[in-house]
Amino acid sequence: MKVVSARQDQGIPGVYGLLLLDIVSRWGYSAETLFSPFNFTNEQLAEPECRIPTPIANELVKHALKITGESTLGYQLGAQMRISIHGFIGYAIMTAHDITEALVLANRFIQLRMPFLQLYFSTFGEKATLQLQCDIDIEPLRTEIVTGLTFGIMTMAKALTGIDNLESDIDFDFPKPDGFDKYIALCPQHNFRFDQPHLLASFDKKYLGMKIINADPISSQIAINQCEAELSALGERRRLAMRVRDILTHSEQHYLSIENVADRLHMSDRTLKRQLAAEGTSFSTLVDEVRYRHATSLLSRTDYSLEQIADELGYSDVANFSRAFKRWSGRSPSSWRKDPYL
Repeated sequence: MKVVSARQDQGIPGVYGLLLLDIVSRWGYSAETLFSPFNFTNEQLAEPECRIPTPIANELVKHALKITGESTLGYQLGAQMRISIHGFIGYAIMTAHDITEALVLANRFIQLRMPFLQLYFSTFGEKATLQLQCDIDIEPLRTEIVTGLTFGIMTMAKALTGIDNLESDIDFDFPKPDGFDKYIALCPQHNFRFDQPHLLASFDKKYLGMKIINADPISSQIAINQCEAELSALGERRRLAMRVRDILTHSEQHYLSIENVADRLHMSDRTLKRQLAAEGTSFSTLVDEVRYRHATSLLSRTDYSLEQIADELGYSDVANFSRAFKRWSGRSPSSWRKDPYL
């Protein structure tokens, strides 16, 4: 098994393999023990263009969990996550003016390092929210990535602000891992909930204006310019799932068939299905994602009835729309409209 370049596979950045090595070394394991089954070297993983294919990354995580005897390594990964590990994105964020600007930058550029993740920052409700969408659906990789990034955001927030007691509510969409209570006890200022509809963090809006301790507008702009150049280059080789999502999102019809989308991409629907599966997702998953986002956007408006929203999303009646929305969110459209952050 070999690592490949970013152009060949939109997998996990190799540098995160080195972060995993830093964690397992605390149990006394060497790079040879962790990496030799996969023919990895530290030098390979440190290359900026290096990506670990997703299936192999999953096996690497399984191997790390097995040799350490731990049920989860996400907390340790997050606790050791440094802003600088994210390259120019990290530098742009750590020199931003305030928390709001930092979150906007993270939202815009996260796909440069982790194309399988999307981050949605909102100030619409009573609290500010940060919602994470992870396209990877194989385990234990997905759970460890989500857990690691969640605790990593906490670690980086402290580094950015110099404040250790920022409070938040954290929702995970998976069951509580075995042995997780000891990590919850280390974070008394955070309220953790499991088996929730979404991966979501909500926090008081008073934090949004907090200044970044290393704010530097010139350095931040230099880093942003580099990120913009990378983002432009990425547009030439974007993942298929991102292209499908864009077509569905920007189409006047939010219920395009797979045949319609495949035709716009100049490929057969069979090829589209196969390539989406290779990226760890499916056409129906992407349709549900786009429909859910569109539904919540319309539900937040008082000038749209449930009947109009159902019709807009391509459902034959409100009952069918309500069943789909409850499957997505665990709540009825009426309940969500009354209180989106219940």
